[in-house]
This record gives sequence, structure tokens and C-alpha cells, in this order.
Amino acid sequence: MKKALVIPLTDKELQEVYCILIDHDEDGALPFLNDHARAPLLKAMAGG
Repeated sequence: MKKALVIPLTDKELQEVYCILIDHDEDGALPFLNDHARAPLLKAMAGG
């Protein structure tokens, strides 16, 4: 079963994601995910 993971981001955070993807910034990706995706992911995994 597929589930959606919604991560609300500000315009500045969207720009950060864009830069991470464009630059293939491995060092910036993990901290960003820890800061912005951890809570929504845990919520989705708990069935919420």
C-alpha cells in the first residue's frame, strides 16, 4: 500500500531542497531530512 508523506515547507525551505537536489549536496540532505521529514515520517509510520 502506498502512503503520502506531506512535508510543509516555507519558500526558503523549498529553495534549500532545490539547491540540495541541483548540487547533489549529500552533506546538506541528511540534516534537512532530520529537521523537516522526521516528524511527518514518524506520524505516517504510526498510521496517522
